[in-house]
Amino acid sequence: MSNTTNHGGLKSFEPTMTMNEKGFIYKAWDNRIYPPFYNPDAIRELQETWNTDENDIFICTHQKVGTHLTKKFVSEVLRSSISYPEWNGIHSGDIGHGTIAWPEVMISQHGIEHFQNHIENTKGFPRIWYTHCSIHDLPFKSAHPKTRFIHVFRDPRGAFESQYHFYKSHPMLGVSEDLTMDEFVEMFTQGTMYFGDYHEHTLEWIDGCKGKIDKENLLVLKYEDLVERKMESARILCQFLLSENLPNELQLEQIAAATEFNNMKKEITENPQSFHFNTQTFFREGKSYGWMDNLSAEQIEKIDQKTARIWGENNLNHPELIGVRTLEPLEYVLA
Repeated sequence: MSNTTNHGGLKSFEPTMTMNEKGFIYKAWDNRIYPPFYNPDAIRELQETWNTDENDIFICTHQKVGTHLTKKFVSEVLRSSISYPEWNGIHSGDIGHGTIAWPEVMISQHGIEHFQNHIENTKGFPRIWYTHCSIHDLPFKSAHPKTRFIHVFRDPRGAFESQYHFYKSHPMLGVSEDLTMDEFVEMFTQGTMYFGDYHEHTLEWIDGCKGKIDKENLLVLKYEDLVERKMESARILCQFLLSENLPNELQLEQIAAATEFNNMKKEITENPQSFHFNTQTFFREGKSYGWMDNLSAEQIEKIDQKTARIWGENNLNHPELIGVRTLEPLEYVLA
């Protein structure tokens, strides 16, 4: 077991390294880069023992592509149709890590017994997880045939800007305050990031992690749709997650309203429950295309070149998308 230090309520597992002169504290594991609060020993135990069940729903994202927004959507969809008991955090709309857990972090920070207790305490009802893993580091031994997966991706230019501000604000990553966007765009386009290259991560999930995930159980959504097409997003999530008691139009409108940025921020600020981030710091704008006003032409060009090389010149309508459930059309078009 690694030595540990404590920072901001999370343990950091030594030894850690610093990526460059601008910081970015990380752990190296299987030739990949992870945050310092990951414990590889504990996660390996999870990967060797955990078989998911029919109640498990995974929100699978890279970082800063709408993870919390997706958590709110999924939580609101489930509780619109399912009567959760009061002791279950979904009943009260909690989207913090006590209710919607990050399995790799839960087991790293609290151990296997805590993880198993969470499984036991939430059995019998749909259970939500979120993870930033990819094909290389799925956190379970096997996926139940009824386990469902939701992958959300974002315009890479928006992901880049959001990651830039997030990393500089995160208390555990040691990122220098004078890190510039020009410096960060080099890291982003080179793919030297926590959880791997953003562009490749997206394609791996759209492809069902090279067949490890049944595409019938995979829903792919765009962050921009979750922001701008809320009713459509709520409707397809209901169809994907619920077998009966589908919400009516009024309930769909209520789901859409609950996921509006300002409503989410206000609710979590006033009643954070188990949500661990400071909303004033980490809830910035909630916009789809703020990057247009904040990135230079040179930064946009560098990201667009990477996008065209990895995703194709015009869109993400690759053959791998056949069979993947999604809002139509699933398309990423270079501006």
